[in-house]
Amino acid sequence: MNDFKLFQNLSTAESEKLAASFKRCHFLRKQRVEFSGTAQDYIYLIRSGRVKVSYLSPEGREITVTILHPGDMYSMHSEASTTVLEPAEVWYIGSEDFKKIVMQSPVLAVNLIRILGVILKNTNDALMNLAFKEVNSRLASLLLKMARETGAATAGGVVFEPGLTHEEMATIISSTRQTVTTILNRFEKAGIIAVQKKKITVINMGQLADISNQQ
Repeated sequence: MNDFKLFQNLSTAESEKLAASFKRCHFLRKQRVEFSGTAQDYIYLIRSGRVKVSYLSPEGREITVTILHPGDMYSMHSEASTTVLEPAEVWYIGSEDFKKIVMQSPVLAVNLIRILGVILKNTNDALMNLAFKEVNSRLASLLLKMARETGAATAGGVVFEPGLTHEEMATIISSTRQTVTTILNRFEKAGIIAVQKKKITVINMGQLADISNQQ
């Protein structure tokens, strides 16, 4: 349970009490995250799997603002669409019930503030990237973010599993699958990254960061 960011620094007794307040639900790949019940708003935690959070423009264009991983938290207050990228277990609770629990735990309140700050930063970063960066920079920023968050340092560079198809990467950076494939090949030929079947090795983090900062 302590894998949940919301549960950090809680005692075992507090964690167990909090966990008992959540319901569990399993979703298949490509399913929307939706819950049955009387509550209109829910707070939910990702126990396993990954969930894509995105918005649809009036023209039907999808803009992905973040990918939720195990341990992450989100809510249904926004108009965002949440779609499962791989089979997921999700814990959820009605927002009104959640508020009552938060009011009784200062540690939980601090955790919540920290998590909300990260959610806001991720959303702002995604919007800033789309508004001001070219597609090369947007893809470099995405690779850099994944390498920093989930990568493992090796002698050959920082290795990570993106867990995303080229189509899904394209959705995140508001581009096309063909463009993503072309840019990845370009980065690889330049010696910045190495692409394996399910893994990417960032050979030159500094160079990738320079590209991500270009306007």
